[in-house]
Parts: sequence; C-alpha cells; structure tokens
Amino acid sequence: MATSEAVLHLEIPPHPHLSRLVRERIGAFAAEQGVGGDELSDFLTALGEAIANAIEHARSDAPIRIECRLSTDSIQAVVEDSGVGFARPPESGLPEPTAERGRGLPLMRSCSDIFAVNSAPGRGTAVKVGRFLRRPATASQHRAKRRIGA
Repeated sequence: MATSEAVLHLEIPPHPHLSRLVRERIGAFAAEQGVGGDELSDFLTALGEAIANAIEHARSDAPIRIECRLSTDSIQAVVEDSGVGFARPPESGLPEPTAERGRGLPLMRSCSDIFAVNSAPGRGTAVKVGRFLRRPATASQHRAKRRIGA
C-alpha cells in the first residue's frame, strides 16, 4: 500500500466563529484529495465538535492547533489546545435526555472510526478523530501551512 500522505496544519485563536472556517478549509483540502460523501461529513462533524470543545473548555487564549492527515486509507485530525486539561475524560455514554451538556465526546466517538483523548490537568488536551476511507484517496505528497483568523 502506498504511504503517500497529504498534511494540512492550521492554527487558530480560540474564537467560536473560526470553527466553521476550519471545517470549510479541511473539507476543501479533503475534497482536493478525492474524499467526500458520508465519510467526509461524519469526519467534519467530529472535527467541528473537537474544535468547539477546545474553544469552550481550554480556558486559554493560546492558539488551537489542528493537524489533518489524509492517507490512502484514512483521514485523521488532531485538535490540540494548551488549556487547563482534565484528569480523565467523562463517561462515554450519553447524558440524561434532559441534560443541557455532555454530548460532545459521545458524538465525536460515534462519528469516528479513530478516536482518542489525551489530557492532563494544566497541560492541555489533544483530541484525535478520524475515519477509514472506503475507497482509497488520491493523496499526493502535499504539505500546507495556514494561519486562520490571526
């Protein structure tokens, strides 16, 4: 199997309106590589939730870093903040139906084939989301760096 990989690095300040711009940019990046449909839609849903969580829960003005990797068999992203972090992720099940919050991690998990959370108090949080591709993408050796909303 080919090991070529397309990589996109983004860095944004923690402003809610930038989440949409990141999803659009990564959606265009994936489409350029031949990824679309439900795979991309589910991936972007999980990614959007990871970005929203970083913006809301990091409690930091430090930039949020996003790295998206597209290989011949998967699309993955890591969303990393330098915020307050937490000791362990909340329970994986859905909250009570009347709860106002707590659906983010279960939503990311359900939209992802690849999902991991790495966090520690005072050290920030990194969330990895990804989907296996049903058909190989046409990932070429491509590296891009962008800064959005600076």
